[in-house]
Amino acid sequence: MSRTCPACHLKLDRGEPDYFLGAYTINFVAAELIIVTTAGVGIWLTWPDVPWNGLMWGLIIAMIPGPILFYPFAKSLWLAVDLIFRPLTLMDLEGHGENLDPQPGDGGNERDPHAGSGRREGH
Repeated sequence: MSRTCPACHLKLDRGEPDYFLGAYTINFVAAELIIVTTAGVGIWLTWPDVPWNGLMWGLIIAMIPGPILFYPFAKSLWLAVDLIFRPLTLMDLEGHGENLDPQPGDGGNERDPHAGSGRREGH
């Protein structure tokens, strides 16, 4: 997963040592809900002759990739929840915006091609 959003440069980790716990919790709950729902649907569709061994092995196989594949979504979801309670600040943006190239036409802030080269106009 990327460190920042490629569009707005928002850091996906807000810099606290235990920040991952929220994403971990969402991922854990989602994985458990997926397994329980899949088991319930499997039992409901095959009732009264439920293939218990097949259902058990199928759920075990689904438990392994499920949390791994869902983790990026859980991390993004936790970031959205965190942004609701702790609004965005400049510290949450990669480089605070000064690392971005100015866009042409944004009020004359185009980058000077001679800046830092030692050349001066008219001398």
